[in-house]
Amino acid sequence: MKRNAQVVKRFDLNRKLDINQRVDVIVPFGNYEGEYSSQIADVKNSSIFAINTPFSEGRVINIALGTKIDVMLRENTGVYKIPVKVIKREVEVTPLLIVELIGEVSKIQERQFFRLDIYQETEFRVIADNADSIDIDNYNEENDSYDDLITSDKANMYKNAIIQDVSASGLKMVTRDRSVVEGQVLEIDFSFTNLSFDKILAKVVRVFAEFKQGVKRYNIGVEFFHQSTSQRDKVMQWLFAKQRELRKKGLI
Repeated sequence: MKRNAQVVKRFDLNRKLDINQRVDVIVPFGNYEGEYSSQIADVKNSSIFAINTPFSEGRVINIALGTKIDVMLRENTGVYKIPVKVIKREVEVTPLLIVELIGEVSKIQERQFFRLDIYQETEFRVIADNADSIDIDNYNEENDSYDDLITSDKANMYKNAIIQDVSASGLKMVTRDRSVVEGQVLEIDFSFTNLSFDKILAKVVRVFAEFKQGVKRYNIGVEFFHQSTSQRDKVMQWLFAKQRELRKKGLI
């Protein structure tokens, strides 16, 4: 998801990266498009380091040489987005990817990045095939209805999904419906939060398919669309309250 970020002028790989440090790897396109967990395996010099080759459901994610990916490094104050290119493969105890820094590192503040992993059934519908077709300036948030914004002929078709994580600016969900594409605007049932609004408007920014237990499903990343400061703050308050609740129950 697109988030506000600040460029880090001096990012020292040798100081910031530690062996066995957990990172997330984002592959933006191709057969292995998606987000995967990995670890720092070695720091070669000021611009080259090694990560464990990601695995997903027991299979190696063989990212091709030359592929540009993002390595996401979390700290207490935020998350560093490190743009790299895969330049080599090595095998030591485990298969490794050797990557080289290819651009400016940016830092996303924790408050902007924070997301809560959940498992929540929901439903959604497509109200516009692209954001430009929506006359958002005429929308009154207090109406709690997006019917006046509908431009898609798919708006009467509600689809089921499972939300996997939520942040103040968007969420990730999975569905078996294959019709969702990037650029569409969705109305998502948000009533499980018990906030003052039951639905939320979101723009699809990423879609990729995966097989799980022989079933093909689609991972959908969305960014909340035309979100007011009030609505964003309410979502953030809910996130922190939910996190405290889960911690008390020993679930996180």
